[in-house]
Amino acid sequence: EYIEGRKLFYTSHASPTRVHSFFTKDPRTKEVTRVPNVLIRYVSAGQHHCLAISETDELYTWGFNGHGRLGHRTTENELIPMRVLHFRPGDKNSCVKVAKCSFGGCFAVNNLGNLFCWGQNQINRLECPYPIPVEDLYGWNINDIAPGKNHHVIAADFSSIAMGKATNGELGMGPTVKSSSRPDKMHRVDGLKVIQCGAGVAHTIMLAADDDDESKEILKKLEVNDD
Repeated sequence: EYIEGRKLFYTSHASPTRVHSFFTKDPRTKEVTRVPNVLIRYVSAGQHHCLAISETDELYTWGFNGHGRLGHRTTENELIPMRVLHFRPGDKNSCVKVAKCSFGGCFAVNNLGNLFCWGQNQINRLECPYPIPVEDLYGWNINDIAPGKNHHVIAADFSSIAMGKATNGELGMGPTVKSSSRPDKMHRVDGLKVIQCGAGVAHTIMLAADDDDESKEILKKLEVNDD
């Protein structure tokens, strides 16, 4: 993917290619340095951008940088994986535990369970080129987040939280709730520990633990989808 004038062009690969080099850029001098021996444990892709988390909890992003979705405090595109300097390896307050690309931005959770967002997103209605904390979710221990195109789902402690538009009930708040401009709980699964969640164009999926009596009771009350 590259920019020429005001147009966005793409180069495509018909077979898999390896991403083997990762870099960091000095914000003052713009000097680019290769980071040696990077091992990746997680990747995510958005509309025109990607991210990767290393085994040392560093976050790298690259691709189209419209709305500042790469988190580098600029709107300059990056064709190579570049480290997001806001998150610092070795610092438990700023190491990345989970990160996901959204349609036009990114989300990340640090080791303390705090949620950050940047680029274009539906949570705080801002377009920010660097990670900022989601204040509406202060105090929650975030386990996972699923950014969708029109809605987001968040797994926190023993609660599941959703926000955005719901044309097909994807917020999980019942048939009468068509939208939620701020994060709100899915009360039917309150108390259930959600390990992983996903958000499609018009649906939500969650993976929940059933290793305690309370969780088993909550799961028994949910409808079974045998279709």
